Amino acid sequence: MLIPIYDHNPVDRKPIVTYTIIGLNIAIWIFGQGAGMVSSLYARSICQFGLVSGDLLGLVSYGQLQGVGRGIACVFDGQPAYYTLITHMFLHGGWGHIFFNMLFLWIFGDNIENALGRVRFVIFYLLCGLVAAGAEMLTNLGSTVPMVGASGAISGVLGAYILLHPRARIRVLLFFFIPIETPAVFILGSYFLIQLMYGLFGGADNIAYWAHIGGFLAGLALVNFMKKREQKFTLNR
Repeated sequence: MLIPIYDHNPVDRKPIVTYTIIGLNIAIWIFGQGAGMVSSLYARSICQFGLVSGDLLGLVSYGQLQGVGRGIACVFDGQPAYYTLITHMFLHGGWGHIFFNMLFLWIFGDNIENALGRVRFVIFYLLCGLVAAGAEMLTNLGSTVPMVGASGAISGVLGAYILLHPRARIRVLLFFFIPIETPAVFILGSYFLIQLMYGLFGGADNIAYWAHIGGFLAGLALVNFMKKREQKFTLNR
């Protein structure tokens, strides 16, 4: 297992938007979801603001129940909640979920914000999240399981990073404690291939692999059109 902890790829201004998104996700996790420890807050956040493809597509009947673990069940009212296309990106299912999502965003987000500019980075981030949600919905149209997490949008950041900075050196932990360095193209390319493998052949039931795949491909496709003109594709570091 390779866990990135740092990239040798400086930016020329503070990534205010990246830090704001990280802060917003953490604040929502702690105060809006009770850090997963306050059952009432956690349940309401997942059921009310998580994305349910069957609900958005009108395939869920009024009063239908869906268990989401911890003795919690969501009750659907038959009215599609389209706002969840955005809100699901700022919710998480556990401490590990939010920790690794924010770690990846902290390491790779600053360079993409630097390449796009602050306003375009916000638009880019949300668009990648929307494409990611659409990709996951297409694989399970009638699902009643709420989808939450920033990983689809963050996968878009990773897709943009591998295109703009493939040779940037990334410090990673091998097996959690052995520090090594590897080019971004290796660590992020491996990430994408793993998501694709699990998406095609099956993996953990509670992971939205196709959201990761869709977000990554969206990042690849969008960054060239949205980056600032003076931004080069690679950094020779």
